[in-house]
Amino acid sequence: MESIVRVEKHGLRHYQVTAEDGTIIGTYPSITTVLGETSDKTAGLAKWRKRVGEAEAKRISELSMNRGTIMHRLVELYKATEGTKQERLEELRTQASTDEEVNQYSNEENGAIWLASGWEMFMKFYFNSSQFFDRVKKVIAAENFLWSKQGYAGTVDNISEMTDGSVLVIDYKNSRRAKREEWVQDYFVQGSSYFIAYWERSGQKPDGVEIWIANEEDSIPQIFKLTVDDIKYYFKEFQRRLKLFKEKYPDEK
Repeated sequence: MESIVRVEKHGLRHYQVTAEDGTIIGTYPSITTVLGETSDKTAGLAKWRKRVGEAEAKRISELSMNRGTIMHRLVELYKATEGTKQERLEELRTQASTDEEVNQYSNEENGAIWLASGWEMFMKFYFNSSQFFDRVKKVIAAENFLWSKQGYAGTVDNISEMTDGSVLVIDYKNSRRAKREEWVQDYFVQGSSYFIAYWERSGQKPDGVEIWIANEEDSIPQIFKLTVDDIKYYFKEFQRRLKLFKEKYPDEK
């Protein structure tokens, strides 16, 4: 079985894939690296940073990234618990109190804020479990490395068998406010790329992709759903972006 480790190349996140006999199969850019390096939103982000100021932009970016890490870990831990809804929450609180990933920012100046915000984002899913956690029958994979022979890799948040019998690729996100569909096209591209990589590696074709997004303003997180036809469309966009990335970094070919 192959092993996959995170490495840096060009100062960007990549994954090195090694065969069971120790042979390096390849070093591939992460999906988020490809999307970040080929984004057409760079100018807009620069304008936003100038408008709000570098200090505020840094605060917002760090909050989103670090609470997102905590939220992801809490979701992962919660899905592995058993019992009633309240029993599962109590077990989660016990596990989270000593979990290294949940508490990794405890010594940071804003660590307590990030931790509280991560819990806040998680609880939005918890309080609306019927739309989220209760639909999951069995977790097939969580925070698993994936790679594709097409030349990319990544870490998928979750692949689950749902109570209706479908198998879904699920990606968790957090944001300051509710998202419009046109704002999250890269999320769709990302989820579709996980779908294809999982299908390649496992031989099992999932039934779709869902993007779950908790935001600061709303009590109920959003769900964006992609059908297999949607995924075909968005994966073509990823292939286009991957080609642009390889043109930007010729030694990636």
